[in-house]
Amino acid sequence: MVKQACPSPMMYKRRGSIIVLPMSPFALFDLEPGPTLDAVALKERFSRATAETHPDKFAQAPEGERLAAETRYSDLNRAYQTLTDPRARLLALYELTKGEKPRDVQRIPPGTMDLFIEVGQTCQQFDQFLERKRSAGGALERAGLMGEELTLQDTLMTLRGKLEALGVTLEGDLAALDTRWRAGEKDLNALETVYRKYSYLARWQQQLEEREIALLTGE
Repeated sequence: MVKQACPSPMMYKRRGSIIVLPMSPFALFDLEPGPTLDAVALKERFSRATAETHPDKFAQAPEGERLAAETRYSDLNRAYQTLTDPRARLLALYELTKGEKPRDVQRIPPGTMDLFIEVGQTCQQFDQFLERKRSAGGALERAGLMGEELTLQDTLMTLRGKLEALGVTLEGDLAALDTRWRAGEKDLNALETVYRKYSYLARWQQQLEEREIALLTGE
């Protein structure tokens, strides 16, 4: 499984010889930038905006209008995906506020070192087991691996629970950050920390999902 990279909400576009910086995803929906957003209001504005620029409405329009509508529709969809994903939204907010991407994004976020080690060790155990399972010669040898496989499944379930708990904690951190942000305390260090925690959480969840699929399919 290949990890899909989130498109950058501040990506530059070239139109002829001029480079144009598109509107931020917040501005596209006329929303005040912040760590959290009103999901209902965002969905309503997204539905209204995309209904006005849906490509089907411009199928018979002149090429210039049709291409402009397609670009606008694509920008709206990309912005909506950014704003509904906490990790992408925080990244967009950081870039919008500071004018650059956060640094040291690979640095382990504070308070997550134990999880970092546990996920790494669990993935290593899974990979070693999967290699033995693939090389098992017969049914008897594969049957002998069943006990270890069940133990790994239990380990995976326990670790998943810890990641879910981290996700709940992050929701509280995000809400607290939003309260301070809208009160005028725009702490970019705190914003970056929460962003990095969401990034590592997503990475760990994907790593475990990949091992679980491999365990089920034998690939």
